Order: sequence, then C-alpha cells, then structure tokens
Amino acid sequence: MTTVTRRSTTTIAADPDTIWKELDVNFLEISNWAGGVKSSVAHPATPEGVNGSAHGGRLCDVEGVGMTDERIIGFDADTRTLTYVVRAEGLPFFVDRLENTWTVRPDGPNGAAVDVEMTGITKGPVGRVGAFPLGRLLAKAAAGLPDDLRRHIEHQA
Repeated sequence: MTTVTRRSTTTIAADPDTIWKELDVNFLEISNWAGGVKSSVAHPATPEGVNGSAHGGRLCDVEGVGMTDERIIGFDADTRTLTYVVRAEGLPFFVDRLENTWTVRPDGPNGAAVDVEMTGITKGPVGRVGAFPLGRLLAKAAAGLPDDLRRHIEHQA
C-alpha cells in the first residue's frame, strides 16, 4: 500500500460561513460548481449526517470516472473541516480509495482560505508504480476543485 497526498490553498473573497455552507449544507450540489461532475445526488446508504454534517454521502457521475461513492468520514463544524472517502469502479485498478479533506478558515476581513488535502491510497506492486501519475492527478484536482468553488462563490456574490 502506498499513500500519495497533495495539498493546496485557495483564497476566496467571501465570508467563511458562506463557503462552509456550500461544502456542508449544499454538499449534494457539487455538480453545480465542480468541473467534470455531471450530477450528484444523496447516497441512499448514508441517509444520516456524520457528527452533525447535513449529509452522510453522495453519488456523483464524474466525467472519465463514472459513478463515485462518496461518504463523509470526518466532520467538525467548529474548525469547518470536512473529510470524505471516494470509491469508484472507474478509478485505476491499483487505487483502493481517495480521501478529500476541506478546511475553511478566515483570511483577512473579507475573505477565507480553503485548504484542500487529497490523498490516494494505492494497492499492490502496481500501486507503488502508479503512485507517481496518481500524484500528478491529485495535484491537478487539489488545485482545480477549490478554484471551481472560488469561481462559483465569487460569481454569486
């Protein structure tokens, strides 16, 4: 098993609570702002939230990946931190799962910083080799998704 982690921080010109609402309350609506997510709905196997989250999980139809099973595994409203695990049949066979952690924190009087940490857990000998290209993909996603969120939030303001 090999673990690959990539991080990014994006500054958004909006109140941290506005951004947090998009990640928590509007968790099911990621297809409204995330590039490549064609649709997203509540996960029927996770009807209850986790540790106070508004939702327990979602199913997303993602371009090039197919259906993803995304389940919240960590939630802290006080620190505005949300972690979910992603599994999908369309991921390379050597990828066991992905984990995404989002944290929203104040950044100046009129903005917030959104920290994203994306981790891929690979399996088998091919997973060790595949960790390098997986790292490149995670780096791209760790920068791209929060950028999509920034455009969405700032466009609404």
